[in-house]
Parts: sequence; C-alpha cells; structure tokens
Amino acid sequence: MSWSYKKSIGITPFKINFSKSGISYSVGVKGARVNTGPKGTYVNLSAHGISYRQKLSGTVTPSHQTQSIGLVNDIASANIDQLTDTDSKVFITELNHKSSKLSYVGLLGILPLCAVLFILISISDNPYLGYQLVISISCFIPLILWLKKVDRKRFEMELNYDMDDKYKQVYQQFNTCFEAFLKSSRVWQYLNSQHTNDLKRNAGAGKLIKRVGVRGVSKNKLPIPYLITNVAIPCISLKNMDLFFLPERLLIKRGNTFAAVFYKNINIEHYTARFIESDSLPRDAEVVGHTWQYVNKKGGPDKRFNNNRKLSICAYSEYIFTSDTGLFEIISTSGKGAMDSFAAFLLKIGQLQMKTNFSIAD
Repeated sequence: MSWSYKKSIGITPFKINFSKSGISYSVGVKGARVNTGPKGTYVNLSAHGISYRQKLSGTVTPSHQTQSIGLVNDIASANIDQLTDTDSKVFITELNHKSSKLSYVGLLGILPLCAVLFILISISDNPYLGYQLVISISCFIPLILWLKKVDRKRFEMELNYDMDDKYKQVYQQFNTCFEAFLKSSRVWQYLNSQHTNDLKRNAGAGKLIKRVGVRGVSKNKLPIPYLITNVAIPCISLKNMDLFFLPERLLIKRGNTFAAVFYKNINIEHYTARFIESDSLPRDAEVVGHTWQYVNKKGGPDKRFNNNRKLSICAYSEYIFTSDTGLFEIISTSGKGAMDSFAAFLLKIGQLQMKTNFSIAD
C-alpha cells in the first residue's frame, strides 16, 4: 500500500515543506520562488518573477582585454570557476557536486571485468577459456546492471520549471527562435583575431580571423546524463565548452565543470561582417562581392601569381557574448541574421529579469 503526506509551514518569504521524500526549503516572492530539496531544484517562472539572488562579496574582473594592433587577440572566456554570477552559485554548487562523482559502473563493474578477461585470455594453454569467459561475463552483467541503478540514484538531479500561461507562451517563442538559428548552413566559433598590414597576400583583408566550426548544435541536449527536466534545453557545442540555454540562464560546461550566468547579466552584440571566404561557399551565404587571394595595389588580381584564386566576399553575422564575470565568445553564422531573433529574445528575457523583484537565498 502506498502512502504519502505533505505539509507546508509558511514563514514569509520562506516556506518549509515536509514529505516522505524529505524536507525542502523554498524562498521567494509572489511569482518568483525557487525550491531546493533532496531531489533537485524547482523554479517558478511567471511574468512577475523568475528566480532568486544570493549576495557574495567581491567582484570579478572580465578576462577579455583590448590588445594592441598587430597582436593576436585571443577570443576566449575566463576560467570556468570565475564565470558563475552571484544568482547561480547555489545551483552550480549542486550541479558540480553531481558531475564530479565517479561512476560505479566503470570503476567497480567494467574495469574489473576487463581485468578478469585480460587475465583469462593471457593464459594461452587454458582449455576451459570459453567456459570461463561466459561464466565471468554472466556474473558481471547483473553486477553492472545493479551498479547502473546505484549510479542513477547518485547522479539523478531534477530541474523542473513551473510556468504560468504567459511565460509558457514566452518559452514557446524561445524554442521557435532557436529553430531559426538551426537553419544556418554553417556556424563557426572565433578563436582569435589579428590585424595585418600585408593586404597583398591576404586577399586585401586588414584583419585575420582564426575560426573553427562548432562541434554541434542541438534543439535538446542534457548537460548531465541523469538530469530530469520538463523543458527542452538547446545547446551549442563549441571547441572547448558547451553552451546550454535554460529558460532563465546560460549554463556553461567545460569538461565536467559547470558555470551559469543569468540572461540579465549577459550582453549580446551582433553585426553583419564582410568575410572573405577561402573555403567552400555555404549554400545560404549572401555574396556581396569578390576579390583575389593575392591583390595588387589597386585591389585587382596580382598577375605574378599563377594560382591566384577568385574569392567570394560574404555577409556573415557575428554574435559576441560577454558578461562581467568573464564570458567572451564570438559565434558566426553563414546565414545572415540566423541568430538575430534568438539573441534578441535572450536580451528581452534579461530585461524582464532586471525588472523582477528578487529575494535572497542562502
């Protein structure tokens, strides 16, 4: 027979909930409440409130600084430990605690199994090798399945969003705008930039950009395997980090370490840039002109070079993500304006957060 009970004691603005799963605490104002309990975090989103604030002393200096002309300007965020804003400290502490745990499946299941199999196979004159392999694998399979259940309990984390009708409509637009970004044929991450005076050998370009294609773009990707949530989480996988776009904040993952920044603390600038394309032309690129790999003083082709390719000048969109905590990433799209609506929407969410009344959470 199943049983359940739940009792709440309200001590405004705090509330304590008692249930068979444990004791949970919530803090917030009307329309803006965060609940933290043994199973995870619950965020209430409405037009009047989004989240909470935790005050910490000290300030963090942004990592990106203006470099002298001619030097290589690295385009990279600060150390992952510095990126989290004060509003996300509690959430990130819990998430990093979960992600730092070692899996019992690998440590106590797969690793010992591989060791046993290696020992058995290394004995060349073993006439019962086949039987021993079958018996060993058969014994380890139940152990591995049991360890997998144990791992699920250890790593499982809930992140549930309770949205009112108005915020549900806002969230639907959030996903729609990201789908428009997905249509871009190519998406790049800028790694560094450098000004140059050698226009002749650089197709007339005064600025050299080192870029790489992003590792992937997904409509829904979980930041950790056993995260339970009731929303889709869009993700952009860069060279050295993953950007997860939660409804209220940007979640950043580098290795197994996380950071988070609320949208109200993120600045996004976007431009249309003329880019000399030396690679294959993306299908959605807007060509605005042409040049040559080697140009003469007048800007025409330098006839001294036999293999002087004609290159397209494309209108690409660039999006610069920065924060006072040290976030600094530049994403470029071949589709002109592919990320405009999504970037604008994130800024609108940030503006809504700025107008929200926040309460302090320990």
